[in-house]
Amino acid sequence: MRARDYMMRSSFVRLIKLYTTIISVMVVLATSVFVLVSVRTYDSEVHQAETTAATQVGQTIAQNQQLISQFATQLTANAGNLPSVEKYFDSSLSDYSDYAINKSIKGEPYFFWPTESRQFFVQHDQVSQLTLRLGNQKKVFMATPTNSGGGLYPAKAVTQQFAISAPLVNQYTLETDGVISLSFDQTALKRQLQQLPATRAFQIAVESDANDTVFYYAGKQVKAHSKQAFKRALAADNMARLRGFHVNTKDLPSGYQLTMVVNQATLHALLLDHVLPLILLGLVLLLGLSIGLWLTFRRYQHQLKAIVVSVQDVSDGNLSARVPVDLKPTDLRTLADGINAMLEEIHEHINTIYQLQIAQQEANRKALQAQINPHFMSNTLEYIRMAALDADQPELANVVYSFAALLRNNTDLSPRTTIKQELKFVEKYVFLYQVRFPDRLAYQFQVAPEVADVALPKFSLQPLVENYFVHGVDFARQDNALSVKAWRQGQTVYIKIINNGRPLTAAEVKAVNVKMRQPLDAEQQKSIGLQNVYSRLLDTFGESFTMAISSDGQQGVTVNVQFDLKE
Repeated sequence: MRARDYMMRSSFVRLIKLYTTIISVMVVLATSVFVLVSVRTYDSEVHQAETTAATQVGQTIAQNQQLISQFATQLTANAGNLPSVEKYFDSSLSDYSDYAINKSIKGEPYFFWPTESRQFFVQHDQVSQLTLRLGNQKKVFMATPTNSGGGLYPAKAVTQQFAISAPLVNQYTLETDGVISLSFDQTALKRQLQQLPATRAFQIAVESDANDTVFYYAGKQVKAHSKQAFKRALAADNMARLRGFHVNTKDLPSGYQLTMVVNQATLHALLLDHVLPLILLGLVLLLGLSIGLWLTFRRYQHQLKAIVVSVQDVSDGNLSARVPVDLKPTDLRTLADGINAMLEEIHEHINTIYQLQIAQQEANRKALQAQINPHFMSNTLEYIRMAALDADQPELANVVYSFAALLRNNTDLSPRTTIKQELKFVEKYVFLYQVRFPDRLAYQFQVAPEVADVALPKFSLQPLVENYFVHGVDFARQDNALSVKAWRQGQTVYIKIINNGRPLTAAEVKAVNVKMRQPLDAEQQKSIGLQNVYSRLLDTFGESFTMAISSDGQQGVTVNVQFDLKE
């Protein structure tokens, strides 16, 4: 026993080491994979952010440049606009107003520069400042959203940041008479850039062909010294002086140049922040799993010892051995109870299996007997039919033949038949009723040749005819009639069963049609009723199948069945 305990303890220690090693390797591999994926994802996010940011900035600059170009073209489109603007610079506001009115009275287009400025601000709320400089004027026109009519200011007093300019080219002399500049509200564009998490370390600047900065953006993680270094490099037009930065330049379709820089140290710090939680999570998970595994195995060691010893005794041939159940209420206690219950039931199972084998043999014997009996009855009926013929009783022989045919059809276990065979069976069924009531029942069966061999489930039409004899026929009458027709139009097969028996009310027709479409329960699956017929035909022919019962409430019931033939 001591040798066995030593072996168990050694196996236990080896098992703990093996599981700990496996878990450690799996956690390290999983953490490494997650970190690698996270790094690649972050690199992809940075690259995607660069592309998206360049696209958004380029589109915005292009839109703004197109706007100012259109405005400059609009000002120079009419020969009288620029002279009117020059008059505004040389005159007082009242004199300029009189000048504009006099020109309008003379039939010239009315042009009043302050009004044009106001309308421009109304139409373009993203403009934050408008300036107009004429080559022969010392003052500068400046307007803002709060002062959309603008005014003239000394050139030194006018400051404008991130402005996009366009020349005022006289379309008649092709000379440049001035420059118009627009500053745009960059809040919306910067907000779009801030929505890209990877742009937290980005600096983006757009410069015109005159090296004027028309746009600047710095992410939240950009330090002040990085901003200053980038601005100095822009001013000196020398990006090579930036050390420790990743620089990306791109020429925009507008002719402006976009420069995007990222501080490598900041980028690495953000990457570390991105993957550090994964690394810490992996370490915590590894430590927690190792400690939990050790504690769990150590607790189970003592409980498993008792179970292993008992099971070993049973395997040695001591079937009376049982696992002690003085263990604490744990899953191993449940296991011990289960093992004991299993050992107690072994002998009972042996006896039960033996009895089941005997019962199965008896069932097989009865099944063979059940197969013999229908054939015996069929042979007996054939003997009776021949005896009736010998006794010159053809009508009796025909009745016996029809009944024997019904019996053979019922004992035939094949699941499918044809419309022709099914209606032959139904006709024999109706014939037996006509023999009993020869002068009170007439019937007619018409099967078109093109549908005679169409296959359908067995006992599909007989229950529909049987319902007439169960619920509708009245043999006190002498005009009971039944008609069954089957024909085809195109790919659709039609079957119509008509009788002149007891009619149904509108409520009864509705109830029957609803009920037969309901799913079968266990009892209905054993009987062949309307629901059974409907379910089997629907399963055979699919959505093309329909069956409906109708009655005019005066006389008789009609059953209409139709379905499409499958290719």
